[in-house]
Amino acid sequence: MIFFSESGLVEPSRKPEWDEWYKGHLAAMASVPGVLSAQRFAALDPGVPPSLAVYTVTSPAVFESEIYLRVRGMGPWVGLVDESLHRRNLFDGFETAPEIPEGGVLTVADRDAPEPIDGFTWLRAAGLDRTTSCRGIAVFPDAASARRATGGRAALYRPMTARYVGTPEPRRNPFGQEIGSSIVPDWQPARRPPLTPVEGRLVIVEPLDVERHSAQLFEANSLDREGRNFTYYPYGPFATLDEYRAWVAGVCGDASRLFHAIVDKASGKAVGVGCYANITATGVIEIAALVFSPLLQRKPAATEAHYLLMRRVFDELGYRRY
Repeated sequence: MIFFSESGLVEPSRKPEWDEWYKGHLAAMASVPGVLSAQRFAALDPGVPPSLAVYTVTSPAVFESEIYLRVRGMGPWVGLVDESLHRRNLFDGFETAPEIPEGGVLTVADRDAPEPIDGFTWLRAAGLDRTTSCRGIAVFPDAASARRATGGRAALYRPMTARYVGTPEPRRNPFGQEIGSSIVPDWQPARRPPLTPVEGRLVIVEPLDVERHSAQLFEANSLDREGRNFTYYPYGPFATLDEYRAWVAGVCGDASRLFHAIVDKASGKAVGVGCYANITATGVIEIAALVFSPLLQRKPAATEAHYLLMRRVFDELGYRRY
């Protein structure tokens, strides 16, 4: 279904502000579940509403949703919109609104019944204002070809924006509750993360090793004088290197989790720890046991470490949830 919103201002001098506001409005509309596309156009000739917004919607139910009711309307422009030009019409007969490229022209013709105009697709009024029974639309590569084909029998509009991609309606179970997207038909069970390093620009994330990392991590964690990093863990802070080595040895032997050290490339030293946990072949994996020393906290390297861990499970191993 296609939703058309036509409008114009009573104060044309405010048009630049209105055009800027409308970009955000289109983005907001495209975020409404069931609004699949949005694009705005400007009339090439006088005598018709100067502004036309065109949306693809899945059904009339879109206009009853709470999200739509929050974003609909002209917001701060109520009172400045010329109500004689403001029309909201919903049409059936075409599944998706056409995307008009820059330089292209959308032509619109309103009739009581379909009329044989070459290239036009005729839509039936299906809701809202119903200011016309039928609307014909056609797309032309430029204004000259549109004028030749229509002979003044249709309004011509040029695109003011690119097409905004919208938001599909969520899947629902028999109780009407929203549920997640279905698994793609060719999805394969995820592979277990390998015990190999992942290298970025700032850090290397590699399997935790007692001999290679214990002393470096103990030294880095010692900069946390109050032991705040371990507030929510049932272990630590560690008073001695021997205690910390024993902990590292224990977690390295835990087959259910894969602990990693985060090594700062500039210094070559380990400055943080994280692990993959709750690893399942159904494509679910978690990140856990994160301890970032003060040498890593609030730094781009910390962000990159998260990115590298996520990139491995999503791009390399085929997990669906992290």
